[in-house]
Formats: sequence, C-alpha cells, structure tokens
Amino acid sequence: MRKLLVLTLALWLLPLASGWADCTCREPSKPDLPAVKSNAEEMEKGGKEVDAYINKMRSYRDCLLQCVKSADNDLSSVVSGWNYTVDMFNAGKK
Repeated sequence: MRKLLVLTLALWLLPLASGWADCTCREPSKPDLPAVKSNAEEMEKGGKEVDAYINKMRSYRDCLLQCVKSADNDLSSVVSGWNYTVDMFNAGKK
C-alpha cells in the first residue's frame, strides 16, 4: 500500500515539475507604426519593424501553444494517476 502512495505522489508531482519550467513565453512589444504622412524611409523602417514583430509574435504564439499542450498532458497524467489510485483503493476494499 505504501508503494502505491509513493507512486501516486510521483505521478502527481512529475508533470508539475516538468511543465512549470517550460512555460516562460514573453509577449513581444508592438512596434510603433509610422504616421500616415511618413516619407519612404520611415515607411521602410516601419515595415521592417512590423516584419520583425510578426516573426516574434509567431514564436510567442508557438510557445503558448506548447504550454497549452504541456498543460493538457499534465492534466491527463494527473487524472490517469488519480483514476489508477482510486481503482487500486477500491480493489483493496473487496
């Protein structure tokens, strides 16, 4: 019975330890858009800043999606561990 409790505790803590460290996504700062009456040089500079922002935002979005996937895996692991523990507990009562 003690081994079962240790196993259950390990199943609960393992996903938490791995998921906590992975989710450090940082949202990029939005660029300042050029004024409507900007010259060609300002528009070119603004375009480059927007392109850089798009790339950073895509990386940020991918990081968030990975965090959600990790959270789903953690949730499934805990639920599976709990269900196993309940099944083993109920089997021991018979």
